[in-house]
Amino acid sequence: MRVLPEEAFYEEMLPREAEDNYPLEEDTGLAEPCMLSADISLEDQLSNIGVSFHDKLFELIDEAHIDNKDVWKRANLDRKHFSKIQCDQNYHPKKKTVMALCIALQLDLEQSRDLLARADWAFSPSSKVDLIVQKAIIDEQYDIMQLNVTLFKYTNEILGV
Repeated sequence: MRVLPEEAFYEEMLPREAEDNYPLEEDTGLAEPCMLSADISLEDQLSNIGVSFHDKLFELIDEAHIDNKDVWKRANLDRKHFSKIQCDQNYHPKKKTVMALCIALQLDLEQSRDLLARADWAFSPSSKVDLIVQKAIIDEQYDIMQLNVTLFKYTNEILGV
């Protein structure tokens, strides 16, 4: 193990911490950055609200040309749970459900962050589950059963059901 003087340690860690902050690119078309401003009325800001989790999810499913049945099977969800997500536009899914859907749709990391944000969630750098799921997404390992084996090994948790 390499031992660094205190100053060198902080100099090395600061760039890493900056990389760990997940800034959204303005050109991605993903989760819109918060544009609250004193110059714009609340009514105008509310009228320009982004697409909901429900609408974005089914937009992504359509873009992927995947049947709903394949989505809920790939996400390790049961039919009733997926039907509830589909029928209730105001349904607020659990974080693990959204992560399972990201895996099922084979989303990249930015798309996954966007879908999580639309459900009022985010990847946490202090969560083993979140780190393992992010690693699977980065490595394009979209087999939920294999991912669940890894998750269970390190956290005793799984995605889906």
